[in-house]
Amino acid sequence: VKNEGKAPKVSLSQKTVEPKLSKEDAMKRAKKIENVSYMLFFDLVGNEKSFSGEVVIEFDLKDNSENLRVDFSKGKVSQVKVNGHREEAVYNDAYIDIPKNRLVKGYNSILVRFEHNYSKDGAGLYRFVDPEDKRVYMYSDLEPYDANRIFPCFDQPNLKATYEMRVVTPKSFEVSTYARESDIAYEKSGAKIWTFPRSQKFSTYIWSLHAGEYAVVTDPDAKYPSRLFMRKSLKKYVKIKDWQTFTRQSFEFLDSYFGYGYPYLKYDQLIVPDFNAGAMENVAAVTFTERFVSRGEKTQKARRRLANVIFHEMAHMWFGNLVTMDWWNDLWLNESFATYIANLGVSRNTEFRKEAWRDFGRTKRWAYWEDQLVTTHPIVTPVPDTNQAFANFDGITYGKGASSLKQIHYYLGEAGFAKGLRIYFRRHATKNTTLADFMGALAEGAEKDLSKWQKSWLETTGVNTISTNVQCNGENIESVKLTQGSENGVVRPHAFEVAFLKLENGKLSVYHKQKVSMEEESKKLDLAGMQCPDVIFPNYGDYDYLRINLDPTSLANLEKHISKMDEPFLADMIWSTLYSMVYYGEYSYKKYFTMALNALETEKDPITLSFLLRTLDGRERSALSYAKYDTKMTSLALEQMQESLYEVVLKRLRQAKPKSESQKFLYDSFVNLSQSSKHLATLLKVLKGQVRFPGLVIDQDKRWAIIGRLNRFSYPGAEKLVAREQKRDKSSLSKKWSYAIDAVKPNVETKKKWISKFKEDDSKLSFSELKAALHALFPQEQKDIKAQLFDKYLNDLKLINDTKEVHVAEEFSETIPTNCISEHSEKLSQFENQYGDKFKAGVLKQVR
Repeated sequence: VKNEGKAPKVSLSQKTVEPKLSKEDAMKRAKKIENVSYMLFFDLVGNEKSFSGEVVIEFDLKDNSENLRVDFSKGKVSQVKVNGHREEAVYNDAYIDIPKNRLVKGYNSILVRFEHNYSKDGAGLYRFVDPEDKRVYMYSDLEPYDANRIFPCFDQPNLKATYEMRVVTPKSFEVSTYARESDIAYEKSGAKIWTFPRSQKFSTYIWSLHAGEYAVVTDPDAKYPSRLFMRKSLKKYVKIKDWQTFTRQSFEFLDSYFGYGYPYLKYDQLIVPDFNAGAMENVAAVTFTERFVSRGEKTQKARRRLANVIFHEMAHMWFGNLVTMDWWNDLWLNESFATYIANLGVSRNTEFRKEAWRDFGRTKRWAYWEDQLVTTHPIVTPVPDTNQAFANFDGITYGKGASSLKQIHYYLGEAGFAKGLRIYFRRHATKNTTLADFMGALAEGAEKDLSKWQKSWLETTGVNTISTNVQCNGENIESVKLTQGSENGVVRPHAFEVAFLKLENGKLSVYHKQKVSMEEESKKLDLAGMQCPDVIFPNYGDYDYLRINLDPTSLANLEKHISKMDEPFLADMIWSTLYSMVYYGEYSYKKYFTMALNALETEKDPITLSFLLRTLDGRERSALSYAKYDTKMTSLALEQMQESLYEVVLKRLRQAKPKSESQKFLYDSFVNLSQSSKHLATLLKVLKGQVRFPGLVIDQDKRWAIIGRLNRFSYPGAEKLVAREQKRDKSSLSKKWSYAIDAVKPNVETKKKWISKFKEDDSKLSFSELKAALHALFPQEQKDIKAQLFDKYLNDLKLINDTKEVHVAEEFSETIPTNCISEHSEKLSQFENQYGDKFKAGVLKQVR
């Protein structure tokens, strides 16, 4: 790019403007602009701190009576030309203000030459140098409003555009974006000039630019051109066969189910370092966090998770990319749909058919939990600006939305649901849609009026409960009554199955199931004369989004016989129901602990075993956590509970089949339960190889976890282990482990140091590295330290909110050092009352 003589300077506005876009401004701009295209140039050579570029924006303008906003956050603008005229445009660090007198009705072009720093917080264009081999890797992450942190644009989902691009990179780089390159030229210096052809229309937040010294693996057997990118130092750990297999299976399922072929010309997947999210659905160039790569042997649970996320991101190519929400209030149309369809696909077209819906239960539990908080919101909720859009990436948007889609799929039936989706894609391909478009297509496909369903499910909050009342006359049923309850009085239409179970021959089995459609508060089932059940369970098969109130007879029988269940999926649901009752104060945590501990002695199913361990072993919202907060619990009784669980876990671990899934889960719990000097001494012996569990390899990450545990409880000599381990492990993960281990130590000054680093304007550490320390700062047992730092942390939160991006501020808010005491609750309420309306959306979620 050559400068064309002297151009007027760009004026810097004295007004400070937060880099966000309101819905009002976005809708106003969308009414004026159409036929948008971007011609982009990027220079990624030579500068380690920033990149430079040029964009030509072409568009048709319907109304030139006002200045026009071009979004560009915290960059530098060196030149602006509007319709060929050099302009002294005003730039306020959030957008360029294009003067109306240079704009015309009809065709316009805006040229901007710019520079921008590489991102340190993961949003925008991120640059990473691998500490192992010094290779450079870059990737973009733009949802919901960060494309404008790379180039000037109209950064909103309903101004879809086409893109053409040239990129100059060092000769060792590979580049991935929306399409394969049409040409690569070489400069005399050895740099590459990559040219990418004109794209199809899509929104700015799913545009991408990924560049670096990636290792690239092509799958010759994929249905569509398919490549996998990864760091070269990481390649030896990547299970490439799994990635390729799950990707092929995704293509097969989604092409067929949607009745609309994959809409782009190729499909790249990139495994990238320090990624903030799990994955991101950029058009034809999806990014995944390196957390999906294990430096040891992957569990089957981790493999299922990987398959699910690959299906999820590919589903977005249709739902989100091909057809896109008009504004962020319909974000759920993206995330709920991809979450549901991913589970449906994994359940129908992978090796994990039996496990997929069992895994979905964890997503639903996330939704149930968030839907009971005061911060819950309807699935479809007002989003006044892009900050609020970020805050809605939560358990309601993903979990409850997906659960609602599973419910409506069951409610409408397979044929009607699938037909509705096909109508939707054919009718709205490449366009933007609203909730009415989606619901209209489903209603048309199923030939049903869904207005009542939409209002009650998507526009309200809360979880319905279902209670059962069974009256028996001797051995036979006299009457069965179902009652729907709700904390907010919302009665919804439901479709579910009720299971009736009997204990026979040592097994608790389903002998009858009844499909129920229920729109009223109560309903009687015509089952008089049928054998009376020992247990009755609504929502068999987990088709509905409900909390279950177990009747006294069922509960009493389950307390005695739950380990005799002969259906693992149903067992999962009943255990989850029992634990939900504990969480909502409807069942004793002590009873649950005893019941689950007894089951743990013999449980063979690894998924059920994993759930029992999670709800027992002292992490957040576990039975031991409740015991620690119980003011009537003596320290001796608590110690006895912890010790009894530790002994059972260690016993099962020693007995576990080598290399089994259960062995891996039990080992993780064994580490997390190690707290006393005796336990920690055993853990040190595991690190040194003096205690072994046959078939279990103590890989590098397991070594760091042990060292972290020893430091957390100040075990003698633990600090010296960190420096020794750093010599073994030169990876980026080594740094994060080291920072987290330092932060977790029970030392007030150390914690203050890490809080200060998070506040710094120009920290030498990446956001990813800071997060590793931040989330280790306040373990549950460090109550005195949390009490000392509570007030300081709230004051720092105000500063973070004023100076950092919304996703950084929200991260900081998630680790407020609260103790479960009235003083902290009162101060949090006062804090929100005083400052709540001044905070970026979502940042006070944890406070609430």
